[in-house]
Amino acid sequence: MSEAKDLIKKMCDLQNSTEEIQKEMAGWSGVVQYKLDGEEFYVEYKADGTCEFKEGVHPSPTFAIVASPDFWAAVLKGQEDAVSGFMMGKYKIEGNIMEAQRLAGIVKKFQGKFNL
Repeated sequence: MSEAKDLIKKMCDLQNSTEEIQKEMAGWSGVVQYKLDGEEFYVEYKADGTCEFKEGVHPSPTFAIVASPDFWAAVLKGQEDAVSGFMMGKYKIEGNIMEAQRLAGIVKKFQGKFNL
């Protein structure tokens, strides 16, 4: 398992066990598919503020992140900026790019409060 996949799973576990994060996430639902150099998995975000980490490919994700595991781990740890990385072509977004902006907000919430 790549460090990026491990961090994404950890973020989902933290979200499910932390009422503060659930309150911040409540009201948004969607599926984020990750394609990290052969690793394919997704996170289902639910309107109640919880999430589920699942292996494989979702049939209709809200959007997909296509990146190298090393780059995405750096984004999750705050060493790379997701927006500038996208603009510079360091990774791709497939699907609803507007909803993908929500992910940047999610990542920043974790970076500010939890040591990933």
